[in-house]
Amino acid sequence: MSKLTLNVSEELVSAAKSEAKARQISVSKLVSDFFNSLTAKPTNTAPNVELLAPRTRRLLGCIPQTDADIEDYIAHLESKHS
Repeated sequence: MSKLTLNVSEELVSAAKSEAKARQISVSKLVSDFFNSLTAKPTNTAPNVELLAPRTRRLLGCIPQTDADIEDYIAHLESKHS
């Protein structure tokens, strides 16, 4: 793992710390997740980003999606509602 030094305003540091605390993760994890989202490959099932509310748009890509997760969720819903 590498160390990275960033020069940002005190206000941005404070905002990042508040966001990390709200998500119950470290600032390093928050920044790492953001960098990962920049390099994530878009899927053909992605919603039209322009139609999403700003708060929802910021959440896009926070949780990696896999086909197995979707299949498990669909199976869960089918058994729950049958």
